[in-house]
Amino acid sequence: MISIHNLSGGYTSSPIINGLDLDILKGEFFALLGKNGSGKTTLFKLVTGQLPIKSGNVLVSGKDIQSLSKLEKAKKMAVLTQEVHVSFDYTVEEIISLGRYPYQRGFFKHMSKKDWKVIEEVMELTNVTDLRKAPFRMISGGEKQRVLLAKALAQEPEILLLDEPTNHLDIKHTFHLLDLLKDRQQMMGLTIFAILHDLNVASLYADRIALLHDGSFLEVGDVDRLRKVDQLKKVYEVKVNSQSHPIVPKPQFLMTPNYAASREFYRFEDSYQLKRSDEYLHVQFDQPLRTISNGVMGAGLQWLKHFCAFHVEKDYDNPSPERDLQNWMEKYSIPYEQAVGMITTAKPVDTVVITETIENIEMMIILTLETGNAVDITKRSGSEADQVISCMNMMLFIDADFTDGALVSGYMSAVEAKTKALQNQPLSDPHSHTVAADTPPDVMVLALTQQGMKISNAGNRTMIGKGMAQLVNRAFKEVLNKHLLKVPQ
Repeated sequence: MISIHNLSGGYTSSPIINGLDLDILKGEFFALLGKNGSGKTTLFKLVTGQLPIKSGNVLVSGKDIQSLSKLEKAKKMAVLTQEVHVSFDYTVEEIISLGRYPYQRGFFKHMSKKDWKVIEEVMELTNVTDLRKAPFRMISGGEKQRVLLAKALAQEPEILLLDEPTNHLDIKHTFHLLDLLKDRQQMMGLTIFAILHDLNVASLYADRIALLHDGSFLEVGDVDRLRKVDQLKKVYEVKVNSQSHPIVPKPQFLMTPNYAASREFYRFEDSYQLKRSDEYLHVQFDQPLRTISNGVMGAGLQWLKHFCAFHVEKDYDNPSPERDLQNWMEKYSIPYEQAVGMITTAKPVDTVVITETIENIEMMIILTLETGNAVDITKRSGSEADQVISCMNMMLFIDADFTDGALVSGYMSAVEAKTKALQNQPLSDPHSHTVAADTPPDVMVLALTQQGMKISNAGNRTMIGKGMAQLVNRAFKEVLNKHLLKVPQ
């Protein structure tokens, strides 16, 4: 649809764009990325013929852009820029109707029924119908952007060029506009070439991207090219972390500010408060910890400050324990959105709490155990096992800095340590009277202060992994001894 060959050009004798080659396919959403001054808008103006080409050429549907008349270009492509200059006091409807100019015939350029039908459709699509009689100069910046998009769509172009199309838009209208464009791309084969600043938006909506740096392309390809964070740092000069979107199989990006690298270290033993009663256990840290958990609340990878376990009776059978946990936390003024939440039939006052320094790393484990909930999954159906409240809840806090990979391997090490402890001192399933070598409903959280030397692996063969296993085994023995439980032979 658009073919760029060895393109050079700019505003002066020294070209800003230097020998670019690019092919944008019919019906694709292509995003152009780069910092301010990298040449994005210059490339757009070269593509649309607003700036002279120094060398190379731009082909649109196989025809040189310089050979097309203004009317032919207007029927082929529409442009939405950041610049909003309207000299006359036009209404919104009049602005949008200008998009139909390439299709009007006759000396006086009368509007046809089709013209008005298209205008009504695009006003409805861009949610500006109620503004039709409003003076363009009197509406907000976001409303102006939507009006100018409606004008561009009114041209019924094959190609839509967008220079920061979400400029001035709030979140709601940003996603409404981009969803609209994506729908027209997919349903009508519209080709979209957009300059975007937001990497996350580009990743979510674009089919392919180009990363422009000092007038040249560093990357061209699908959005997974954006996972190359070293390239992003080179372009934007900030540290960028890449992660996967939880629902859409696309990368998303987080910027790390400079102040985060210079935060003050704190003493682990002075950084938390522990409360226990017959009803609940609550550990509150002064600073958020990096956590991985399968808690009833706060599951997954999070940054959290509150770690809670609430006591319930053995006949507890609420299909929505999350709501109960939320209500209980609100009762005790615990912000549930910053918490891991667990439920247990064990009394929180009977939990085992151990703090220890292993390999110069401070650790703390909090363990609850209720043998009446132990399960032999080989003797119970899946539904029966799922309905049983957890036998063991474990909170493991470590004063160290783990990568996400170390969080996962450390979590696995803790689970393996728990399984080993159960093998050495097995519990009995009270229903089948067989050994419960595993307790599948158990809940565990591993939480890191993220200070100190970076650790990339906490597997069971590493020193820290072995230290975690020792702590888990010790806590398991102590909780058994504390409750004076009989171990089945």
